[in-house]
Amino acid sequence: MHRGTIFIITKDEKNEFLVQKSTEFNGGMGLDCYGKTIYKMLNDFKQPPFFDEMIRNFNDNFFEYDDDVMTYVADEQQHPYICNNGFKEFSYSRSKNQFKFFKDDNGDYIYTSDSNYIKNLSNEDIQIVCSNGVYILKPNQIMVTDYDECVNNIGYSFDKKFDKKLGIEKLDIGKYIISKKQENILKLIVETLESFGYNTTIGNENGANCYIDIEKWTDGGVDMIQTIDCRNDFSNLYDINKIAYKLEDLANEFDIDAEIDLYREGKDYRDNFTIKESLKDFEQYQNDLKYLSNNFIDRYQKIVYEKFLKKEFEMEEINL
Repeated sequence: MHRGTIFIITKDEKNEFLVQKSTEFNGGMGLDCYGKTIYKMLNDFKQPPFFDEMIRNFNDNFFEYDDDVMTYVADEQQHPYICNNGFKEFSYSRSKNQFKFFKDDNGDYIYTSDSNYIKNLSNEDIQIVCSNGVYILKPNQIMVTDYDECVNNIGYSFDKKFDKKLGIEKLDIGKYIISKKQENILKLIVETLESFGYNTTIGNENGANCYIDIEKWTDGGVDMIQTIDCRNDFSNLYDINKIAYKLEDLANEFDIDAEIDLYREGKDYRDNFTIKESLKDFEQYQNDLKYLSNNFIDRYQKIVYEKFLKKEFEMEEINL
């Protein structure tokens, strides 16, 4: 069943951000069904005090749940709202005007629906951290997500193009506020990769670091670049185990035959390499990738331990 939840972000009497969410509706909550109604409903919605009434009207028209409580308010950032029965209804974390609804500061998932509809009813621009980047939500703009992926700028939801007549706006790109812990981890990952002889370049898309290019020359003098790609979820870039898995994939999926065919299209390469020499050269390069993959975690931990002994950081400032 396709689940869906509706959020609004407002300001309270102290001019502090206030986050409210609806109960989770279960069934047909994608943009190809009730999501169309929700988007139009939110687009027309201007009065935060009537949020609960709006949600109840939607429920009466389409679901007829008999819940006593249908909307929830987060009472404090980084603390979940806990209802009378003791259940945690939702939590989020925030740095300045940047909201994390889908993962907390430790990178752990916060429960979310298949489809989420978030409207900014405050008087300030806010930034929402999604798996595929950081997006600016201006006053009165609405974000739609598939789980934790913003779909406004993609043009489709759950592999289906959504109706342009809905008027779903493309959102401006923000900039991810990196934590000190993430900064340390990324520096250590780069240092570890470079210790194996790879030049590294960090790539940024949609306001967040999301891939690393590693470059190395083969013994025969061919410049090779591989990409550790975390664009589907940029938070994986700060997880050494996820990086290790991606390195393993790079090594296992390296196609020697395809590389030989590609490079032998050039006359200069054919003049300098026989097929046998090409095979030997790329086999060695693949072995280098496998060596990197097999030894990455151990080398990372060794570098971390050496830096810890030198008191360059506290152990809680990184992860092992």
